[in-house]
Amino acid sequence: MNLEHASSPRVEFDSLSCACKTRMYCRNIVRLIMRFPIFLVTFLVLSILLLSLQESHDVLRKVSTAKSYVLRNARAERELHAGLLLCPHLKRPNQSSIQTLNGYWQYQGSIETEEIIVNSAFFDDRPMLGFSTWIRVLGMAANFSSSGLYCHLWYEDHPNPYVTQAVLNVTGRKKGYRLGKKLFIQYLFSCHLTTVYPLPSHVSLVGNQCDNSSILLPVHRPLRTNPEHEFGVCVPVSFGTIPVPQFVEWIEFLHLLGVTEFNVYDSNMTGMTEVFDYYINRGWLKVFPSPPALNLTGVDGPKFGSAAALNDCMMRNLYRYRLVLVIDFDEVIIPRMHRNYSAMLSYVDSVNNGKELTIGYGFRNTFFFRDMKPDSGQPSHLWTMVHRTRSEVAKYRAAPKSFVDPLQCLSVFNHYCFLPLKPKVRPLYLSVQPTVAVTHHYRLCGFTKAKCKEFFDAGYQDDTALRFKDDLEPRVKVTLKRLEDLRMKQL
Repeated sequence: MNLEHASSPRVEFDSLSCACKTRMYCRNIVRLIMRFPIFLVTFLVLSILLLSLQESHDVLRKVSTAKSYVLRNARAERELHAGLLLCPHLKRPNQSSIQTLNGYWQYQGSIETEEIIVNSAFFDDRPMLGFSTWIRVLGMAANFSSSGLYCHLWYEDHPNPYVTQAVLNVTGRKKGYRLGKKLFIQYLFSCHLTTVYPLPSHVSLVGNQCDNSSILLPVHRPLRTNPEHEFGVCVPVSFGTIPVPQFVEWIEFLHLLGVTEFNVYDSNMTGMTEVFDYYINRGWLKVFPSPPALNLTGVDGPKFGSAAALNDCMMRNLYRYRLVLVIDFDEVIIPRMHRNYSAMLSYVDSVNNGKELTIGYGFRNTFFFRDMKPDSGQPSHLWTMVHRTRSEVAKYRAAPKSFVDPLQCLSVFNHYCFLPLKPKVRPLYLSVQPTVAVTHHYRLCGFTKAKCKEFFDAGYQDDTALRFKDDLEPRVKVTLKRLEDLRMKQL
């Protein structure tokens, strides 16, 4: 038998079987290919349905605000466009046209017209304002018309300003300061923005809507961040001098109590350069030049800039400080029950049931007059230890000192928050009981002889400050020694 011939049917069957298997495999593939569009279409339809459901959910969830937000954006664009067209002939002031006073303040006006004096401007988008945003300008003004003042807001890459009327808030004493026939009053000038973005780079102020201005202030934007410091000090405009040991004691005492940054606005102080430089290098202190804006007599010149200085300090640190402490070099809020400010304020909050929207904590004043008999047994360079005879605690809101929440305060002054950020939502201002802490004010008695005698006769000893002596004295000694060493090296 021919083996090759005999095996051929097997070969044919195997070939046929393979062909059949191949055809079945191909048919399966074809079926899958034909079904794939169905799967794809089904997948796309389901995806579209899911997206539609999600969009519907978002619309329902945001229906209360979405429409107004869109309308607000459209209206804002129209308002911005209209404001840019109000004074089409105006051009940005060039550097040569900017007028300055004492190299620090910018000035607009003349003897015959309004006078506007300003020193800084800030973008304000604090959460409590909601969608409303502002440019805040700090300064003073006199002799402007009943129509008020106007803001020129300058945007990068745009030749004309956005023009809007300024909102004025008095930030200092209402009676102001008189120079010649003009009455100057301290103001916060607020310029409302129609949009959050873009931000204006500079701002000018004028008396008449389309006048040219000799002011061009850069707009600073405080960055939103978690507070870097729990407590920061803002000192009103400082002038004259203070003995270096007392300044060292003051800053070391407050640092011991929990303050970690200090701001001083220097109106030509004398003899303070070395000690200022020392604390600047330690990272504790910032010093800003603040020469008088007007040639007022006596201390009125420097004091006239205090409102602008304090609010400049607050605005610079809107998000950097949890609380701003406004205080002078001869004052210390000293706890009577606790070792630091954190523990003290936590206790105050617990006693007051932790109420929200606390705009500030006020501490009543008491005088420790330095012309009363000192304690010669204490270190002579420590005012807080030597002078421990005090007056009665002053009445509520009689020259207190305060911790202020910068996120809720529109304008701060020497004693407390002068204006809340939202007048219709008045936060709680807590007057802390004298059993918890009081403000120790170390000063000479500048009242009438009869009034001073009354204070002296009623005075009594208060040893609260001695609780901190063991911690404070070595700190002061070390710093004074270092300052002396630095001085000797420079000889």
